[in-house]
Amino acid sequence: MSSTPLFLLLGLLLACAAFLAAFLICVRRLRRGYEARMRLLAERERVAASLHDTLLQSMQGMILRFQGVSHRLAADHPERVTIERILDQADEVLAEGRHQILALRMPVVYGDNLSQALAAIGQSLQENFNTPFRMVVSGRPTLVSGDSGEEIYGLAREALYNAFQHARAGNVELELVYGCEYFVVYVRDDGKGMARPPNGLAAMRARAARLDGTLEVLSLPERGTEVILKVPGASCYQAPRPRGWRHCLMAWLGRTDTLG
Repeated sequence: MSSTPLFLLLGLLLACAAFLAAFLICVRRLRRGYEARMRLLAERERVAASLHDTLLQSMQGMILRFQGVSHRLAADHPERVTIERILDQADEVLAEGRHQILALRMPVVYGDNLSQALAAIGQSLQENFNTPFRMVVSGRPTLVSGDSGEEIYGLAREALYNAFQHARAGNVELELVYGCEYFVVYVRDDGKGMARPPNGLAAMRARAARLDGTLEVLSLPERGTEVILKVPGASCYQAPRPRGWRHCLMAWLGRTDTLG
């Protein structure tokens, strides 16, 4: 009988040791995954900086030289129209190249910095395109998981870039809604609208589907466009949101302007 407490204590110590070992293994795996992600982001940043400093800068220089040649030609010269058309196409290629470099420079999107990362990209696009940008956050901001946050960031960035680059808008607005059951992203512009869906819409919807979400585009000619990304909170929030009408009402009332 006297040995029973000793066996219980020994069993408890072994259980604690096993739990500690499992915890350390999990921490080590998480650290390795985080370090691998940091190395990947550093490499992407290096490639993006290299492309910007070489390819894009050289292309910008060539465009300026061709513009100089075009300006020396008479206004009615038959080759001037051709050169200006080529320069317009080159400007589009240059803008797309900047967009791809921006995509390479994806920040670490985790937890509560998703809205900060989207605000930063909106400000950057506002400066590049000289179009007013406004960001609104509705509801109580909730921590978003890392993988979901990166996908949401990528989709929102794509929608914002399309609004700034193609919509010819006077204003662009981004709204983040931290709802009880869904996290919703709205990208709105007051531009020319779309007669038909954009070419990349199918790919964007496929990316949203990987989050168990949906992506819709509402547009009217000369009335603007609204892109709506809707992701279940169970798929993207780090912790479940409290439910009930009181929590939902408080979330709905918590609408704030964060940039504009």
